[in-house]
Amino acid sequence: MPMIKVVRNGQITLPKEFRDALSIDEGQILEAEIKNSRIILKPLAFVERGSVLSSKGKQKVKEALEDIKKGAVSKAYDDVDEMIKDLES
Repeated sequence: MPMIKVVRNGQITLPKEFRDALSIDEGQILEAEIKNSRIILKPLAFVERGSVLSSKGKQKVKEALEDIKKGAVSKAYDDVDEMIKDLES
């Protein structure tokens, strides 16, 4: 089990194997709680309100990414809101 040393200002370094296993990158926000004399750290993922697509929209994004890889792109959007509106239609 890896050992972690507390340094100046209470800072710790998470071992690389932990960061890799949880896909934790520099600058990522972790939620911390104390439970039964243990410190529990959980990586957080923030999603901008209104940016979550329906399953239909997600499928369209998947298809669009495949088209981009093939070089078969036929439509450009002026902004993200226009693209999301089209994806949800």
